[in-house]
Amino acid sequence: MNAVRRSGCAIAAAVVLAGSPARGQEPQSAPQPPPPPTTKQTITKTTGADQPPPVRQYLPNPADEDWSFLKDPSYRLDFWDRLKYIQFGDGPGYLTLSGEVRYRPEGLRIRGVGERPTTTDNYLLQRYLFGADVHFNTRVRVFAELQSGIINGRLGSPRPSDRNTLDFHQGFVEWTPIAKPGRRMRVKIGRQELAIGSTRLISASPGLNVKRSFDGVTSQFRASTWGMAAAVAELVDVSDGAFDDHPQREQLFWGLAASRKSPRLERGDLGVYYLGIDRRESRYAQGVGEELRHTVGVQWNGSGRRFDLNWDAIVQWGEFADAPIKAWAFATETGFRFPARRWTPRLSLRTDMASGDRDRVDPSLEAFNPLFPGNSYSGLVGLFGPTNLTDVTPSLTFRPRRNLTLGLEAPTYWRTSTGDGIYATDQRVLVPPQAGEGKYVGSNPGVVVVYQATRHLQIQGAITRFLSGGFLDTTFVAKGFGFYSATAQYRF
Repeated sequence: MNAVRRSGCAIAAAVVLAGSPARGQEPQSAPQPPPPPTTKQTITKTTGADQPPPVRQYLPNPADEDWSFLKDPSYRLDFWDRLKYIQFGDGPGYLTLSGEVRYRPEGLRIRGVGERPTTTDNYLLQRYLFGADVHFNTRVRVFAELQSGIINGRLGSPRPSDRNTLDFHQGFVEWTPIAKPGRRMRVKIGRQELAIGSTRLISASPGLNVKRSFDGVTSQFRASTWGMAAAVAELVDVSDGAFDDHPQREQLFWGLAASRKSPRLERGDLGVYYLGIDRRESRYAQGVGEELRHTVGVQWNGSGRRFDLNWDAIVQWGEFADAPIKAWAFATETGFRFPARRWTPRLSLRTDMASGDRDRVDPSLEAFNPLFPGNSYSGLVGLFGPTNLTDVTPSLTFRPRRNLTLGLEAPTYWRTSTGDGIYATDQRVLVPPQAGEGKYVGSNPGVVVVYQATRHLQIQGAITRFLSGGFLDTTFVAKGFGFYSATAQYRF
């Protein structure tokens, strides 16, 4: 019984896995609404018939932003523009500064079971980012970014991603050997955020209090209708102190992706990717062992006048503790926007299926490995990781105003295999397979509101209730729990 209760505590702690990232931050198959269009501002100055006006845009990764258009002083309309383009003398070099301040109070309440009292946690997450982008010329630049993650208040089971006093989140040199109209190639060496192929598997996970980064080499080539990307990297381990984060030498990641413009939709990509990982120690409900895993996936995303979609089909093979790996996953989200002038409603259906281990006695492993995913596979909270999980999530979003979005969703979860348990997004076993019976895990209805107060300030709130299913009947969360978060994020 103690083991079962510990499993219940673990699943309750996972409730607070980073709150509810907005779609603009986490482009994988989350049901959350996208940031309102006021996150962009098109400069209306006339620029000539063959040159579109520049668009100012604050991206999830500031290293991807381009503020070179501010070389023309007439485009400097915002208070922070004085920091976005600081020219070095009369030469081509310039400096761009960026920053983010995010405050997120979160809390949960787990109803008591038997002699176990009701548990309540309330705490404040804070994240600070400050970056400097030095462009020496059109070919070479250096980007550096500091990150600080802080947690205040009561949290029964703090996670490594909650706290990092101060460290380098990014620090890389970028070389652009090819820069021609319609063709561009970039090579980055150093610490950086990483996204290859579908971000369902490789993500910086900006919903976490401490964002994820990698040490390694990446390369990107983009032509007018197709592109390629490659990477060899090690995940950066997060430590509590200052400037003490180091790459995890016990695991190595590599990948290659290719994509072309979507053949059916106005905007989007059709791509294929290969991802590999060699990890000295991996943990599953079956046990602990060395893992060498290969992943191949096909991804299709895009949007048209009414429909949008984001689909992935994935197969995996390799070895775990000298036994074969055979795993798979299939994830889809399909949305439809109603032809209405007011509130622009969007109805979507997300379905995710990922394999789990069928027999713990059999040394072969069927459990899916999500590699380095974001936290929006399962509901507003990112409660579960995709391993051994099947979920169906209908959602509905509205925009009562241009800068206000309201989203409703109701995900329902099942175990794909009764021979395996339930996992967190970081692949920890939350509930072992012997903790309960049946496949039904529960449902997680919730509401999210996103308000883009200004171009720089976004305010977001989420509230959800987890209703436990039969598999959790004997655990600490048998009566479910409630969760809330409120986020204020300012960026420049």
